[in-house]
Order: sequence, then C-alpha cells, then structure tokens
Amino acid sequence: MNKGLLSLFGYLFFATGMIALILSLIGLKISFLAWADSDPLLGLVVKLGLIMTGLILMYVVKIRSEEE
Repeated sequence: MNKGLLSLFGYLFFATGMIALILSLIGLKISFLAWADSDPLLGLVVKLGLIMTGLILMYVVKIRSEEE
C-alpha cells in the first residue's frame, strides 16, 4: 500500500482512540464506539487498542520509508 495512505490510517486510528478516551473521561461517547462502552473494561481496551494500532502503524511506515 501507499505509505501516505498507511500513515493517514495510523493517524486516524490514533486520533479516534485519543478523542474517544478523552471524551469518555467526561462522560461522552463516540456513536460508532458505543457498543464497546457497554462494558467499561472493554471500552478502555478498544480505545487503547486503537491508539496503539495507530502508533505502531505510523512507526512501521516511518521505518519502512527510511529503509528505501
């Protein structure tokens, strides 16, 4: 895949996870992640998973682009 597109996906995953985590601290929900908020532990794991997936994806793209 295109490294710009992968970086965009990584950023979107990271930003969505961070925004969802911050909003959950004040009692708000993002509508498409509302299914995960039915259980607080599952919601936290999903949000942290989004954040970590985004960071890992951006890191892998950066490492791959430095090798080329």
